[in-house]
Amino acid sequence: MVSFTEMGAANQNNCREAGPSEKPELTEIHVSPGIELKSQIFLLSPTPCCAQSALPFWGKILGKLQSNRSEDILVSAIVTLYDDSGSNIIQYSDTFALEAAEITEFEVKLLEFRDVTKKYSITIEQRGSL
Repeated sequence: MVSFTEMGAANQNNCREAGPSEKPELTEIHVSPGIELKSQIFLLSPTPCCAQSALPFWGKILGKLQSNRSEDILVSAIVTLYDDSGSNIIQYSDTFALEAAEITEFEVKLLEFRDVTKKYSITIEQRGSL
């Protein structure tokens, strides 16, 4: 008879990782006038050993924006992923309100893992007034 601890150890030994082992390189940041990117970070999701513990995204970009404008605006944070030759692989985005003279956080989740992803860029773009 096999105990639960022996089964757990066996499962850990057979666990294969999928997903990136290192973060892609940030190549460019473009920000619309009147908006300041205060900070950004690329976070990799932890690699699960089973489907039940998998997150629905392999990574995400978190950031903080400050508005230097006198009116509230609609803004998009766009993350573009590139391969090692600089070819565009896919884009993800998040659209949100940025209040006048305030700091707002954003989060762009990267849903589909592409093993050719080597670089990324961030574009902060004003979409219009609120």
